[in-house]
Amino acid sequence: MVDFVEISGGNAEQKTSGLHNSFGAQSLRVAPKIKESTRIREAYYTEFAERVAQIPGIKCPLQLSGGFRSRAGMADAIASGACDLIGLGRTAVLEPDIPKRLLLNTELGDDEALARPHIMRGQWFSNMIPVKVVGSGLPIQFFHFNMKRLGNGLKSDPDKTIPGIVLSSILEALTGGLTIMLQRVVKTLRLTPKAQKME
Repeated sequence: MVDFVEISGGNAEQKTSGLHNSFGAQSLRVAPKIKESTRIREAYYTEFAERVAQIPGIKCPLQLSGGFRSRAGMADAIASGACDLIGLGRTAVLEPDIPKRLLLNTELGDDEALARPHIMRGQWFSNMIPVKVVGSGLPIQFFHFNMKRLGNGLKSDPDKTIPGIVLSSILEALTGGLTIMLQRVVKTLRLTPKAQKME
């Protein structure tokens, strides 16, 4: 009754999950340092996925997400039996055309079939926020910002800075609030003459 199980970091690295020591050295906090010439086993959670795949009785497909950038790395993860499916969340937000342009493009060699890294400009701004929960959430806003752009029919803007996204959000909230206030004023002005006639 289960289509597939996804293996990813997310909340699993938090100590309350009980899984925080399950991933070994390759995790979101300690991402593997991979040379451009070494594509194999680039995913953050490959070792954990391999252990899950070896559990007797596991029959549903496993999807592995987190860290994939190269066609060769994805192919290796599937060929090695670590997973059956590859998840491309953040990569797909920044490059929605990645399946056609890189993965299935036979004109590109494996050395060229690489997605761009998830490096966000202006991360220093996140570190300046004294409230850690707010500061650490700002990089996620980078991807939320780009998902909104895609939803509005625009292209992703991978060069947008975190301070720029914060400023855009503030301006959007202010203009949205101003619009609502003006609509209420206009509505009140339209109702006022009717109220005076009734008197």
